[in-house]
Amino acid sequence: MEEPDIQADNPRVKKRLNLDLTPEAYELLQKLADESGKNMAEILRTGLALYGIAQEEKKKGRSIGVVEGDQVKKEIVIP
Repeated sequence: MEEPDIQADNPRVKKRLNLDLTPEAYELLQKLADESGKNMAEILRTGLALYGIAQEEKKKGRSIGVVEGDQVKKEIVIP
């Protein structure tokens, strides 16, 4: 009898992903990793977390932006 793969149903087990990037996107990812001292996977995980927050706020009719004092300098638009 074959034993069930316990890890297959465990959401805490990491998943591997192959990803195709344009040279420009790869260079940006490498630059962000170098400047932050993090690895590329950490940069992508942080980006996903930020995207998730932006998407949830969009559903509520809100937006995400860069604010300096009382001025919005940039607004992040999620299509």
